Amino acid sequence: MVLPNLSKRIRMRHLRCFLAVVKLGSVTRAAEALGTVQPSVSRSLRELEEELGASLFNRTPTGLELNAAGRTLFTFVNAGLQQVDRGFDALREELEDRHISAYVLPNVMQSVMPGAVRRFKAQYPDIDLRFAAIHSGQMAQQLRDGGVEFGFGRMIQTEQMRGMNFEYLYSEPLIFFTRPGHPLASTNNLTVHDLDRFQVVLPSQKTIIRAEIDRFAISQGLPRFSSQIETLSPEFTRAYVMMSDAIAAFPLGAMRDWVNRGEIMPLDIGGDQLIGSVGITTMPDKVFSAPTDVLVQAIRNEVHDQGLS
Repeated sequence: MVLPNLSKRIRMRHLRCFLAVVKLGSVTRAAEALGTVQPSVSRSLRELEEELGASLFNRTPTGLELNAAGRTLFTFVNAGLQQVDRGFDALREELEDRHISAYVLPNVMQSVMPGAVRRFKAQYPDIDLRFAAIHSGQMAQQLRDGGVEFGFGRMIQTEQMRGMNFEYLYSEPLIFFTRPGHPLASTNNLTVHDLDRFQVVLPSQKTIIRAEIDRFAISQGLPRFSSQIETLSPEFTRAYVMMSDAIAAFPLGAMRDWVNRGEIMPLDIGGDQLIGSVGITTMPDKVFSAPTDVLVQAIRNEVHDQGLS
């Protein structure tokens, strides 16, 4: 038997009434579960059978039982509507909680995220974005607890990465820099002991970039700089360096525009020892919502278009 095209005539109410009767065994109980009246359910069943040109139930003294045609239809409709309901639930969750939280380091916040956010907002203007610049240990914990969707920045220490995924995007150096005309600005092959003659502005403790700088200084025999200022603000760092003989350390991404304009001068120190991997950190079983997928892809595209990769 060839059935006519029924897609425009069979409605969702027909299928939901059919499923309710199958699962509850009677039109009366189905009507109660659906919040309607018995004649309405009976009419929907009758319309469905008329459109299909086949009876779906055997009427018995104890209620309705599926016949062969009904069992065939039930197999597919039940699975299909379960998928539809899951889709509705997923969309409802997105609409009820319209924000994305992520851990974003200051260097990529200034260099990559403005363009990535612009791309994202072109598709999802009504979804809020919440970016936290927390300590590396906090990032690992928040990823595990679900406090943030993903992390974007330099790769955290190996012991904290256990059980996590890291998607490498590009490499970035940490640079020591100062104002043009500084006594060390034109000196080659500097050591941390040369820098220690001046005040040094460093990223805050317990951050990924601070841990890298501390390891580098210790490897050159300097447990700590004699006069330290700690901050995560590139703006303060630049302003203080410009008005003093202080030396500062920050990721190149946070300072690139000022370096390109010649407002600050990178110093000849560190080389490959201060180059770190930048990418996206996630939990391996994390399933992103559609908007989060778009944001992560926007980050990848921005990295590519800036030539960082």
